[in-house]
Amino acid sequence: MTNFPRTLVPVKGPFRDEKIQGAAEGMGSYGDATRRLVTAGFVQPDLITGMTLALISNQPRTPRPDGERKASGTAGKIWVRERYTIHRPLVVDDVWEVTGESTGTYARKGRAYSTTRATSRNHAGECFATNLTTGLFRYQPDRSLVDSHEGLPIENTPAPEPDWDAARRNPHIDSLAVAKVGQTLGGIEVPMTLAMMRARDTDNPDNPIHSDPEEAKKAGLGRPIAGGSHVAAFALEAVMQEFGIESLLHGANFDFRWKAPTEDGSHIIATATVTATESDRVAFDLQVDLVDGPTVMVGTLMIPLPQ
Repeated sequence: MTNFPRTLVPVKGPFRDEKIQGAAEGMGSYGDATRRLVTAGFVQPDLITGMTLALISNQPRTPRPDGERKASGTAGKIWVRERYTIHRPLVVDDVWEVTGESTGTYARKGRAYSTTRATSRNHAGECFATNLTTGLFRYQPDRSLVDSHEGLPIENTPAPEPDWDAARRNPHIDSLAVAKVGQTLGGIEVPMTLAMMRARDTDNPDNPIHSDPEEAKKAGLGRPIAGGSHVAAFALEAVMQEFGIESLLHGANFDFRWKAPTEDGSHIIATATVTATESDRVAFDLQVDLVDGPTVMVGTLMIPLPQ
């Protein structure tokens, strides 16, 4: 039995330039705000979902007896929920450090999950992100698994919250202040191609099920599927286009759930709908749907406003 929480070995950045540029290219013909943010020198908000991914995939791995290098800790796995807060912008070449711990594992309805939380700091020691990630060990269910949990139950695991102190630095307060309840952003049909997925994955993918058909098949998938952060990027793009490229980088809190795979060749429609406008916040419901198919992602976004 594993003892939880289990502290993970810290991992240092920076993000590879090809990863940042590849994620921008992975937006296809969409993504003008994302590309302007990168040109301004900042890491895009969808990549910050990957801080836990960076931590897990770069943990030390004991060599196999045959000398072959083990797959990364994320290979073949599926992210199903991500809760995170961006406390401040991250400069593209910043040498950050992420620390964290595995908080528990659980099994439900034949599927096994793990939860990991992480704190990321920039080169000056300032926190720029806090993450709580739920991952699925394998896509195909195992009906022999009995419902169980080890470690801290997910419902009792503290999740990141909006950062109202950071809100004072948001340069787009005036734009956010005129948001209207019911306002729906996005709604553009976008093809999700294998070329876009490969651009985002780069030549050194953390989890090749997103860009390699053979690896996808090994994981029980019919085709490569877009990564969760890739899918989320299209909903976040809609918000940045409307309210400003840095609108999500100053205390915003995100909660994403991925409900179905987005296979290469799919067409998606991402929307962000304003659900609340109060003196201290603007809240959104986020959704990504397959054209003529199911909803693949739902989420909430809260952008704090200074008081």
